[in-house]
Amino acid sequence: MSNDPAALDVAWMKHALILAVRGRGLVEPNPLVGCVIVRDGRLIGQGYHERFGGPHAEINALTACHETAEGATAYVTLEPCCHTGKKTPPCVPTLIAAGLARVVVGCIDPNPAVSGEGVRQLRAAGIEVREGVLEPQCRQLIAPYVAQSRLGRPYVTLKWAISSDGKVAGSNGRPVTITNRAAMAAVHALRGRCDAIAIGTNTLVNDNPSLTARTPDPPRRPLRVVFSNSLSLPPDARLFATPEAGRVIVYTHAHANTQAVREIQSLGAEIVQLPSHDNGRGGMRFSMSDAYYDLASRGVTHLMIEPGPKLARELISRNQADAAWIFTGQNPIGGDGLPAPECSWPETGASELDGDRLVERLNPASEAFHALEPSPDFLIASGNCPRQH
Repeated sequence: MSNDPAALDVAWMKHALILAVRGRGLVEPNPLVGCVIVRDGRLIGQGYHERFGGPHAEINALTACHETAEGATAYVTLEPCCHTGKKTPPCVPTLIAAGLARVVVGCIDPNPAVSGEGVRQLRAAGIEVREGVLEPQCRQLIAPYVAQSRLGRPYVTLKWAISSDGKVAGSNGRPVTITNRAAMAAVHALRGRCDAIAIGTNTLVNDNPSLTARTPDPPRRPLRVVFSNSLSLPPDARLFATPEAGRVIVYTHAHANTQAVREIQSLGAEIVQLPSHDNGRGGMRFSMSDAYYDLASRGVTHLMIEPGPKLARELISRNQADAAWIFTGQNPIGGDGLPAPECSWPETGASELDGDRLVERLNPASEAFHALEPSPDFLIASGNCPRQH
């Protein structure tokens, strides 16, 4: 490492960022946080927030120290917490009691109820605090937390697969296997780290997915969601036949067909009827923003949408998504296949998956965008961030 103090701060914060990623899918709705403790240029302790309700990163790092932390420097990706009335004690008093000489903070907590208070208390205790080291990267790390705490909605990732000739399905939406096993494993790993997985009417009708996370040990069982203005949903869909796989919520508008509502409710799904809006073609539709707000009220921090091309284009054009995962298979579908939606957002990462290709793109117009950095999901899926120590 460089001997330049500013460069050292950056290097150790990068280390803390990589640590933080390991908590993805396990700590939500809390933010991802990493912490390292350094003395005289030596790492003496490190930790990250490992699970919801468990000790925070700072406590895990202090516990892991193999020598006293007195006089040392702590690098933490997010402002240490100082508030009570939550599952774990506040971290600031523990950092003060440890005798740290300095705390380097990546970004201030975006929660307006506590923003800046942790830093204020550390300084009041005589600890030197440096803020804003790799701030854009640290804020992008917690983009889902920012989306929920500041914007009142989930972070939204779109996912679709395209053939080598740029198609997403066969003629008339006929489902076609596009990606290989390695790519499908990455999809299910991503599903298992999200709070909810959503599709539109056409995807349910054409693909008949179950929307499960088929991994050896998924961290969670995501909520399964359908966005449907028409409620033209097949009653024998796998989604309704697998209640053991998780709850199903169907979003529609307030003037939806009453009989269709009752039929879907009889299948065990919850119907949420949102305010109706004229779609400009003599029909009614709900606002996706209203659906997002309702999902956030249910604790959904990260929403994954697997849209058909029409829904994908709408969400991109309306600036209603934050990120996209695009898988490209190795085989063509042919000229009669459905063309893939276009996504011109800048690329933040690309990875080969046994010949298939995964590209991640982030939406720079999103209010939850802060830096062109690969998401925690991409780092894990591409093998650049192991989940275990």
